[in-house]
Amino acid sequence: MRTTLFVISDLHLGGEPGIDGKPGFQMCSPASVALLADFIDGLPAATPNADVRLVLAGDIVDFLAEEPFKPFTVDVKEANTKLSHILETTAQVWAALRRFVSERHAAVTLMLGNHDIELALPATRPLLLERIGPGRVDFIYDNEAFTFGRVLIEHGNRFDEWNAVPHGALRRVRSQQSRSLPVTPDFPALPGSRLVAEVMNPLKKQYAFVDLLKPEDAGALPILAALGGVGIRDVWRFFQRFRQTWSIDYDEDREPLSEELIAGNIGDDQKLFDIAEDITGGGNATQVSAAGDFVVGKALLKALASVVGKHRQAFDTSYEKPTYLVPAQRAARAGYQVIVYGHTHLAKRVPLGAVDQTLPVYLNTGTWADLMRIPQSVWGKDEGRSQTDLEAFVADLQRNDLRRWRRAVPTFARIELEGESVLSADLLFASDGERVTTEALADRLVGSDERG
Repeated sequence: MRTTLFVISDLHLGGEPGIDGKPGFQMCSPASVALLADFIDGLPAATPNADVRLVLAGDIVDFLAEEPFKPFTVDVKEANTKLSHILETTAQVWAALRRFVSERHAAVTLMLGNHDIELALPATRPLLLERIGPGRVDFIYDNEAFTFGRVLIEHGNRFDEWNAVPHGALRRVRSQQSRSLPVTPDFPALPGSRLVAEVMNPLKKQYAFVDLLKPEDAGALPILAALGGVGIRDVWRFFQRFRQTWSIDYDEDREPLSEELIAGNIGDDQKLFDIAEDITGGGNATQVSAAGDFVVGKALLKALASVVGKHRQAFDTSYEKPTYLVPAQRAARAGYQVIVYGHTHLAKRVPLGAVDQTLPVYLNTGTWADLMRIPQSVWGKDEGRSQTDLEAFVADLQRNDLRRWRRAVPTFARIELEGESVLSADLLFASDGERVTTEALADRLVGSDERG
């Protein structure tokens, strides 16, 4: 039978909108929520000879964007309250999914990410499933990947040490909650989740770009330092202690045993922390913001300059970091023709075989959350313009005015199979179905004043 797989990830549904036209805690804007509902309604129906499946590959909802902000919401009532709020404020998406399952007899597979691990809790998961079903609805958690024939799909956070879920500890929480027992010991919050809940979220009201310009890993540290991100040093020390613990107990309850599949060298993260320390003069980051807007602007300028090379590389759709490419290559050697991750918010299409072969291929499905990109001219040959445009960009960020820079560029993977064999696999823009390329992505992310 012919099967069409549609894969989307990193919807990040949830969070309060801003007031008075200012950005709020929503990473997925109301316009993107509406587009998502239309996208689902536009998917084909299943037939007796052709099946259709939509895979939501993690970070479907965003518990970290819901108040009260916590790295992990273990309380059952509080987790259900947060999820209920998300379901109500994005009701058109869940209604579209329900129609997709019930009226077009297609299948939906839900996967766990790192912003929505509370969905695995025994009292919370049914709330979501009831909203979509009845019908062919599957929920994959407990560190499993989704495989269909020679296609492998997972969120991808398990290779990121800032955001890898300790699934053994999560199973313990689920086991205790299913028996109405108190959860002991406390669930070890992910370093990335702590960075969001304890550092980024307090800054978002004044600087709404903090989780749009960079992901919640060490790359954010110089920028957060420039903005007076309280607690960076504590988060960093927590991460180091956590990593030391994991390095001793690194099995299937956490993540891969092989060191080649473990995210980034500690030295790379240390370099970024050193830059953050340099920006703050070795003191508490609050000293920067206390010095006034001028100092914040200069510090932010320095922070952005320190990461501009990595930022440019991030939006090259043909390049993927070894953190994710190495495990994708290993999956290809195991016989998978298509390997799909999400998590990074960066759309990618990277061939894994010979130059003249379309398969095997690695795809990253990007995100439905808004994105921001440093102006294209910053890495141009005209140094004078580069500096001027970067300073103008920083000035907008300081004013919390993101209108010229914040963009919704949702993407999805479409994979056609005959039986277990892949016929085609591609990455497309959700708005018009155009194929994702570096050039096309750059054009859609360009600031309004960059268009000539």
